[in-house]
Amino acid sequence: MSRIVSPLRMDSALNSSIEEENEWVPTCAEELKPKVGQQLNTLEEGEEFYKRYAHNAGFSVRCSSETKDKNGVKRWKYFVCSKEGYLPNKTESVVQSESTVKLKARRRSLTREGCYARAVFKLVEEGKYELNKFHESHTHALASPMKRQFLRSARKVNPVHKSLLRAYNRANIGPSKTYHLLKEQFGGYQNVGCTQRDLQNYSRDLKTLIKDSDAHVFIDNFRRKQELNPSFYYAYDVDGEGRLKCVFWADGLSRKNYSLFGDVVSFDTTYETNRYSMIFAPFTGVNHHRQCVTFGAAFLADEKADSFIWLFEKFLEAMGHHQPNLIITDQDPAMKVAIEKIFNHSAHRFCMWHIMKKVSEKVGVSLNANEEFNTDFKSCIWRSETANEFETTWKSIIIRFQLQKNDWLSHMYDIRSMWIPAYFKDIFLAGILRTTSRSESENSFYGKFLNPNVSLVEFWMRFDSAIEAQRQKELLADNDSLHSQPKLKLNRNLEKHGSNVYTHENFYKFQKELWIACVDCGVESKKEEGGLEILHIIDNSHANAKMREVAYNPSNHNAECSCKMYQSQGIPCRHILCVLKGKGLNEIPSNYILNRWTKLANRKPIFDTAENALEMCSKPENERKIISDVWDHLFKCVEKAGNSKEKLLFVMNGVIDIEKQLNEFEENPEQDMADDLQTFVGSNIPKEVEILPPRVSKTKGSGRRIKGGKEKAVEQQQKRTRLCRTCGEHGIHDSRNCPSKASS
Repeated sequence: MSRIVSPLRMDSALNSSIEEENEWVPTCAEELKPKVGQQLNTLEEGEEFYKRYAHNAGFSVRCSSETKDKNGVKRWKYFVCSKEGYLPNKTESVVQSESTVKLKARRRSLTREGCYARAVFKLVEEGKYELNKFHESHTHALASPMKRQFLRSARKVNPVHKSLLRAYNRANIGPSKTYHLLKEQFGGYQNVGCTQRDLQNYSRDLKTLIKDSDAHVFIDNFRRKQELNPSFYYAYDVDGEGRLKCVFWADGLSRKNYSLFGDVVSFDTTYETNRYSMIFAPFTGVNHHRQCVTFGAAFLADEKADSFIWLFEKFLEAMGHHQPNLIITDQDPAMKVAIEKIFNHSAHRFCMWHIMKKVSEKVGVSLNANEEFNTDFKSCIWRSETANEFETTWKSIIIRFQLQKNDWLSHMYDIRSMWIPAYFKDIFLAGILRTTSRSESENSFYGKFLNPNVSLVEFWMRFDSAIEAQRQKELLADNDSLHSQPKLKLNRNLEKHGSNVYTHENFYKFQKELWIACVDCGVESKKEEGGLEILHIIDNSHANAKMREVAYNPSNHNAECSCKMYQSQGIPCRHILCVLKGKGLNEIPSNYILNRWTKLANRKPIFDTAENALEMCSKPENERKIISDVWDHLFKCVEKAGNSKEKLLFVMNGVIDIEKQLNEFEENPEQDMADDLQTFVGSNIPKEVEILPPRVSKTKGSGRRIKGGKEKAVEQQQKRTRLCRTCGEHGIHDSRNCPSKASS
C-alpha cells in the first residue's frame, strides 16, 4: 500500500527516509495553494499558476488529457503530477530468421509511481477557466529546495539562455562551457533555470533540424548577403547528385583589401573545420599594419588540380581579374599545376615555413641535434645574398656533413629558385617570408573559432565572428597610428616625417634602418657615372663589415642599393638612408614611400567593375546598438543596487512593471524550434532542398594527425638507449634493426 504524502504535511517515517535532505519539511505559502472554484482568465494562466505552486511544493507537473468541443475550444484540461500513472512494461524485439533478438535499450530510470495529485480546469462563462478539481496528496517524497532546480516542469531553455547560447556559439563555446558561464552570471547553478543536458539537447535539436538542408541554408545565406550588398561575391558548384562540391566567397571589404594589399597572396589549405571534412582554403595577405588579412575563403571537396583551377578562376573573377605579383603556397603538386595555368603572370614561390619545418625530419636525429649544422644551414638559407653565394655555401655544407645521398636535400636544391630568398630579391615580398607562414598563422587563428564537428551553417557564424575579430584588430591599429605618436630616437627631420607617414609597425622598421644608417654606416668612396653618383657604403652593423653600392640620382633623389631591401620589403634600407641623410633631406622622397605601408592606405574608395562600392556588408547596427544600450542600463541598475535587498526589489519591481506593459502590446506567438533556428542562423528551413549537403571528404588531412619532423626527432632523442648485441654499441636500435646489418 503506497503512502499518501501531503505537500503541507509529512509524517516521521517519511522524514527519516530523506535524512540526506537535511530533514527538510515542505511548506507552501497559502496564497500559492490552489482552491477549488478559483477562476483564471486563460488556461495558460491556470497552467502557470499550478506549476508555480508545484515548484514551491517540490514536484513537477505534466500536461495530461483534455476535452474539446466541436469548435476545437478546450472545455476540460488535466494537469497531473509527473509521477502520475505507470509506464507499460514493454520489451522491444525484432523477428529475425524465425528467432527473436532482444534489442539493447538505453538505461532509463522509472519516474512513474501512480501518484494521484492533479488539478482539473473547466471552461466557464465568458471564456474563463475555473479550477474544478484539486487533489493535493502525493505518493512519493517531494523535492527539497536544493533539488527544485531539477524539476522538469520548472526547467526551461528560455530566451536568455538561447541568446547567450547563440552568442557563445559564435565564439566556439559549446553548450557545456556555456552552462558553466551561465552559472557564474546567474550566481549559482540553482539560479540558471535549466540543466547542462537541457542546453545540450536544445543545441542537438537545432542541428538535427537543419541537417538535411545545411548546404542549402549555407548558400542561401550568401544570396541574402548579396541582395543586401551587391559587392558580396560568391560562387559554388555541385556534383551529379546535387551535393555541394565547392564554394568560394568574399565580401566587399575583402575585395577592397585585395585591391589595396593583394600584391602578395599566401594560399594554404587546412582541415578539420567542419563535419564533412571539406577542405577550408583561405586566401591571406598582409595589410598596412603587417597584420594578416583575409581576401576570401573557400570549401573544396578534394585537392585535385581541377578543384584548384575552379577556385582560382572564381577568385580572379571576384578580384576583377587582377593577378597578384606573388603567390606563396606549400609544395602541393595539384596546386602548382593550377597556379601555372591560372596565375600565369604571377611569381610562384614555396612557403619557407613549411620547408624549414621538414628539415629536422629529413636530416635525421644526429644532425638535428647538431648546433653547428643548424646554424650554418639557416645562415646559408637566409643570409646568402646572391645565387652564387648560396650555391657555394650549400655545396660546402652538403660535403662537410656527408649529405650527398640525401634525396630530399638534392630535390630541394634542384628547385632552389622556388624557395631560396637569394633568387627573388627583386620581387616584393611584404616581409612575408621572414615570419611564420601567414597562412599557417591564419589557420591557427581560425582554429580558435572552429572545430571538426560544426555544420556549414555553424561554420559560417563562427567564420563571420572570426573576420569581425580580425577587422577589429585592424581598426585598433588604425586608431593607434592616427591618434598617437611613436617615440623618436634621433629627433631628426627624416625620422619625424617617417612617424607622420608610416603606420607604427612600419615606422619602427624604418626607424631601425635610420638608426643604423646614423650609427653604423658611412660613405667609403664616391664617383660619378652617367649622371649618377655611385657611393660605396660601409655597413658595420654585421659581425663582418659589408660593403654596399648605392646608385643615387641627384635630380629626383632616386637611389638603388645592392642589398635590394626596398624592392623586397618596401622600406628604404640603411644604405640609401645614409645617402639621403648626407644630402640633408628633411623628408623621405615620395618614391620611397610605398602607399601600402602608410597610415591612410585603406582610406581610398574602391569600386568593382559593376561600379559597386567595395565595403563591409551592412548590418542592422541601430537595432544592435539599442539592444546593447538596454543591457547596459539594466546592468548599471543592478550594479547601483549592489547587495541592498530593498534596492534590488525596487529594480525587480520596475522590470516586472515594464514586462506587464510589454504584454499589453500585440501578442507575439510562442516561438517554436523553426523560429529559433531562424533567429539562430538568420534563415528559414526551405520547403524544398535544392543543394544537398556534401559527402564526407577523404583528404590527406583526414585520419590521424601526421607528426612533424621536429616531433619525430624529439621522440627519437627521448627513446631509451639499449645495448645492441650485433655491434656492441648503446643506441636506439637493437640486433633486429642494427645499421651494421644493412651495410653488410
